Amino acid sequence: MAEAKSGGKKGRRKGKILLILILLLIIVMVFTIKVFHYTSEPEFCGLCHSNKIPGPNGEVYTWEQSSHAKAGVTCLDCHAKPGLINYFIRKILAIKDPIIQLTHPEREIVMKLAHPSKDAAPMESCLFCHTDDFNREYRASHFMALPWKFLKFRNLDYVVNPQFRIAHSLVDIYKTDRVRGYNFSHKEHMENFEDLECISCHFKEFAHPNPNVNYPYKMKMVCFNCHEKEGGPENSDCETCHAIQPEIRKGSVDKVKGEEDVMSDLECKECHTTFKKLPDEKSCIECHDDEEYGKIFSQWKKEITSKIEELKPLYEEARKKALSNKELMERFREGEELYRAVIYDGSEGAHNFEYEKELLKKAQEIFKEIAGR
Repeated sequence: MAEAKSGGKKGRRKGKILLILILLLIIVMVFTIKVFHYTSEPEFCGLCHSNKIPGPNGEVYTWEQSSHAKAGVTCLDCHAKPGLINYFIRKILAIKDPIIQLTHPEREIVMKLAHPSKDAAPMESCLFCHTDDFNREYRASHFMALPWKFLKFRNLDYVVNPQFRIAHSLVDIYKTDRVRGYNFSHKEHMENFEDLECISCHFKEFAHPNPNVNYPYKMKMVCFNCHEKEGGPENSDCETCHAIQPEIRKGSVDKVKGEEDVMSDLECKECHTTFKKLPDEKSCIECHDDEEYGKIFSQWKKEITSKIEELKPLYEEARKKALSNKELMERFREGEELYRAVIYDGSEGAHNFEYEKELLKKAQEIFKEIAGR
């Protein structure tokens, strides 16, 4: 009888110990998950990368100004390969980063941040969001995420294309030969040059933009690094790369037929005397010997840029409305192509002022139609 009571007490004690161990394990697991969540957010990264100016240690501040931030893309979405296992590997390897921040000289840290390795932003993360085929094949061959929402550590592992890409008005970079108005094939470059990775051309500033840098110009310089060792192409071979500008000048973008520009008979080099600097008021005055032409140039620029800015809210309203309807999305794409044609042309009216106004007017009509205005 006494032995039975003693055995019962021992059993209850073991049960309590087991219960306590289970509770402790749950607490540790919940705490660990919370730590993983917290240390994956820009707010945590900002504890060290806290500068409020562009440059080393200002990465969080500049990320906040980027299109990636607007799309909900955060630090570990870019700085670790897709997949749950890759996420944990990156978290383990990243343990050294706060230690380096606390123990190494600032000069050494700044130098390291200013010259990141190619692994800082893996190519797989870029292709996962910006292509359809790679996204599908990668998801089929990797363990991406756990099914429970409270164990969602980052957004990247839940990206499914083409849905994500379409929702953010992105092109499939492997299925287009035109990028932002230029003739360019990502796929061809990737297949023909094995040492090329996304970061080879798209330096870190694209995710951490500096408002003082002219990125379209800087991107051209990147192209010239390989294609023209002397720093630029022949000034008579513009249409090899520039696709949208000739269409604007000829009034032939998509389905909107317009008049050719009054200066369409001029060669590009007559205004663009150097690829290193765009024409301005002074360029017009030097050619026409009349200050009024300089004023016209500025008026064109003011009117076109103002109209582009005015259309931004309507563009976003129409895009959101079209996301849930395939037919509306097709219609939205028509307006988007016209709207972006003017933006990508980059001349702000100089290539064909009246036609660019017509393109923006047509885009506005389409956006209003979709938005139900």
